Amino acid sequence: MSDIDFISDSATFLPLWERANASTKALVNIPSTDLLYFDAVDISTQKFFDLVRAMLAFKGAGDFASLVLKPDPFGYFHFHFGKYPGFVHRAEHTDDDFFESWQKDPGDSPADCLWANSERYAVLPIPGDWFVYADRKWEMGVLSGPPEILSFARNFYPFFVDPGEGFKMVE
Repeated sequence: MSDIDFISDSATFLPLWERANASTKALVNIPSTDLLYFDAVDISTQKFFDLVRAMLAFKGAGDFASLVLKPDPFGYFHFHFGKYPGFVHRAEHTDDDFFESWQKDPGDSPADCLWANSERYAVLPIPGDWFVYADRKWEMGVLSGPPEILSFARNFYPFFVDPGEGFKMVE
């Protein structure tokens, strides 16, 4: 099994980043009743990791990516570290591998690990049709996807929250 490491090539990162950005923009047009909301820090919990793995298994997939969308992955992260702020998590990687990847030093700067230096992040299956986006400033995350994945997730994960009337995740 290979260790998880930062994505180092643009051919891997760019399609994931473009997909994450397109999915983020699409959130504006999805009714809040067709989304599931959670606390943005849930990514650091075992139960959230279990949800991601369960959704992958439900859809017959195994791999997923986690990416930081803000701060700027290009002008900041890639410029300083020569890699991209994201990881591809393969089916053979463990939960410990996942949590360690978020704490990984990108290069002589432990304060720039993704857990400490991510305002907005995304989690998406490779391939797949569900999408997780979170904004730590808003202290909120959202899961979008087809009705069957939302129903599955709602029954699996007990920590979804009601964001309140009229809440919009993305401006």
